[in-house]
Amino acid sequence: MSADEIAQVVQDGETMYAEFKSAAARPESLATTFISFLNTEGGVLWLGIEDDGTVSGVADIDTARQRVDQILANNITPRATAFVEQVDAGGRRLLKITLARGLDRPYYTQRGQCYVRQNSGKRLASREEIRRMYMAVRSFFSDESVLSGTGLADVDLPVFDAFLAAAYGVTENTHRPEEELARLLRNLKCMAGVELTVAGALLFGRQPQRVLPTARMEFARFEGPVAGEVILDRKTVEGRLPQQLDQIESLLRLHLRDAGIIRGFGPEVQAELPPEMLRESLTNALVHRDYSLSAPVRVILFDDRLEIHSPGQLPNGVSVENVRAGIHVERNPIILSLMSKLGLMTRLGTGIVRIFRLAAERGLPEPELEETGTEFVVTLYRMPATS
Repeated sequence: MSADEIAQVVQDGETMYAEFKSAAARPESLATTFISFLNTEGGVLWLGIEDDGTVSGVADIDTARQRVDQILANNITPRATAFVEQVDAGGRRLLKITLARGLDRPYYTQRGQCYVRQNSGKRLASREEIRRMYMAVRSFFSDESVLSGTGLADVDLPVFDAFLAAAYGVTENTHRPEEELARLLRNLKCMAGVELTVAGALLFGRQPQRVLPTARMEFARFEGPVAGEVILDRKTVEGRLPQQLDQIESLLRLHLRDAGIIRGFGPEVQAELPPEMLRESLTNALVHRDYSLSAPVRVILFDDRLEIHSPGQLPNGVSVENVRAGIHVERNPIILSLMSKLGLMTRLGTGIVRIFRLAAERGLPEPELEETGTEFVVTLYRMPATS
């Protein structure tokens, strides 16, 4: 670039698509600027121009390039890329770092902060902006995956017919022509062509585990506070998702204690863990798990707590703090929609928030959320047994 062109860059100043940074800027400062460009419409960071427009330059270009590469790889989630070029500016050298709009939006800092551009600077993105970014870049979801070798013969027709009646008020008819059944299933994205999708099999399949063997729940009840040799009960829970939910809730009712409390003028039996809190936690595990992973949902009961392990890490760099704040990300939107129509959950993204509220209202220890390995774990704490 010529000296006049650099002078024009400085004269134009920082804009929606351009920002200046000193070569001595901290990695965190560079990362937040990179993220703001990636999450918005892209832009150029000029390294070696001070905030006031002074062209200070970059003394060691090779070291600065390496530093930029490290920040893109280690300080941003998911990993990002940029086009970095050296520019001579009147005897001083600059780095022109060009970032396109990211393909894996939203991008976050190591602390889970998400930035977007605003005028000539950046700001933290709102929850709704983060949600829109997720939806804009996700054009395919695992619950849309087609299951080879499946077809209408694998659909439990009375179950599907009852769903249509409950969800849409359609008159029940167990003798619909195959063409009509296929059309209805395709409209719901439960069938693609002549084969079922993952969502179709899990909601309406006769034997979902025939084609999705790990789409199940494993229950274990251990003696004491740790997983040891003494297993008091162990069960495998299979079937369609509503069936799995009913079965696991029945199992937990057998193992959880009921407590007697005095309300008004008489005693009242109160479940050890609020049923609504259990339902939210278990439903979230089934609906939001990663069905591309060959692993079941694990429900483990100890003397002091209940752990619900859902396969799959949080998507696209979402942090545990984001989830606790109620940021709503749909990993399996078809399954979520169908379960919502069955009245088994809402689409408002309030499930985790409700779990914490119910625990507080009951006086239970605060639940814990943790991402560990390839699982997302919700821990609900039990009240100590009274003698």
